[in-house]
Amino acid sequence: MPLQTKAQRIALASTRFPAALERRVLSHIGKEAIFRAGEHILVGVSGGPDSTALLVILARLRADLDVRLTAAHFDHMLRTSREADDDARFLAEITGALSVPLVTGAADVRRSARRNHHSLEDAARRLRYAFLGEQAVSSRGSCVAVGHTLDDQAETVLLHLIRGAGLDGLAGMRPRSAWPFGGGPDIARPLLGLRHRDTERYCHDLGIEPLADPTNDLPIATRNRLRHELLPLLRRFNPQVEEAIARLADAASSESDYLDSLARSYFPEIASVSCDAASLSRRELLAAHPAMARRLILLALENISGARVDIEAVHLEALLDALHKPSGRYFLAAGFAATADQRSLIIQRGLAPAAREIVRTKLILPGNTNAGNWTISAQITKVPSRPRAAPTAEAYLDLAQTDLELSVRSRRPGDRLRPLGLGGEKKLQDILADAKVPARERDGVPLLCAGDRIAWVVGHCIDEQFALGPDSREALHLVATRNDIPAAN
Repeated sequence: MPLQTKAQRIALASTRFPAALERRVLSHIGKEAIFRAGEHILVGVSGGPDSTALLVILARLRADLDVRLTAAHFDHMLRTSREADDDARFLAEITGALSVPLVTGAADVRRSARRNHHSLEDAARRLRYAFLGEQAVSSRGSCVAVGHTLDDQAETVLLHLIRGAGLDGLAGMRPRSAWPFGGGPDIARPLLGLRHRDTERYCHDLGIEPLADPTNDLPIATRNRLRHELLPLLRRFNPQVEEAIARLADAASSESDYLDSLARSYFPEIASVSCDAASLSRRELLAAHPAMARRLILLALENISGARVDIEAVHLEALLDALHKPSGRYFLAAGFAATADQRSLIIQRGLAPAAREIVRTKLILPGNTNAGNWTISAQITKVPSRPRAAPTAEAYLDLAQTDLELSVRSRRPGDRLRPLGLGGEKKLQDILADAKVPARERDGVPLLCAGDRIAWVVGHCIDEQFALGPDSREALHLVATRNDIPAAN
């Protein structure tokens, strides 16, 4: 379609649906106070229907919102050069028709993933957000808008639920939130109230043919299985399950924000903060409800780092347990350490030592095996009626499949397995990277092996070959206990 015709069509909105959709988005932006008058917004655009609709909608609403726009496109270098050229031409045409400046960037995601031992998905996200953040700063933009929809929200909440997230995880993505990698512009999500089918129809009705979103080419096994297997199954129970999950996210977000506001008002009364440390009253933490104590600890970390810190629940629970124990020093993820004494819990920056490598150790069966900083308890038992299948520190394996010599060890180059439920082989390093296990801690993750094959990655997954099945007669029951969280000096 010629550029002038496309520009005219985008400007006129020849059907009622685009105009109605824009009113919905404008109402959502106002209700959630997503943008501020006079703000300069960097719009992340992949060329897919969601981000393309986002760009067009914001361009058509910019006078009502009193904002300035710049579009930003990042090439992950995962597609052919011809496809990349097609993307560039498409985006140049759209932004030209909308009179929106366009900035572009590129990086080799595959090479970065190999060099830094990240999964392809994680490497793509890090590089993409680094580019968007840099462009926002250089253009004096205070906000990056992205095209996440209600469908993305439902998938995110389900992923968090499956992984055992708390209230903040159930809150999913916020309409506007802080930068995920420390300091940076805010992230805005104006389309969280729309379905993906809405953005597709919006583009269609304006005569725009979006590209295939290149991020769909990423091998995101868990999210793809959730999208193509779990959600269709849930729709049998509720055809509007995505909307129901989004309502759950809204409710959890509201509850979480309320707890945060209470914690922030209470924090100055029990804490003192310096540039690299925060001290909290041990007596006040013990007197507080555990939900409030967790928030106060997270606020201490936030005050030190200047941004919200993503700390695993196991570390928070370890610190709460530490309040009931003698004094000691405890190591957290993300480069923080904590010291507990009789009066205070002091949290400060300080890298934990690298995890100790686990020397191959024969499993005692039945009995307890000490390996690295772990104790593995093993016994033969009947097949349970409801065996655990989720990643956990407890596992049931089919005894008949573990007839080789069993041992516990650290990871080795080239380790692979077939995680139960994944339906394919995966590198161990990708499993640990996807689970956000810090690189310094990966040598300390115990691997239960049958011969040379990994049967169980403690705390994460078991290999499908060793899983219990309908023909299993006896089970190998394993329980792993970590002995260094917390670790007193």
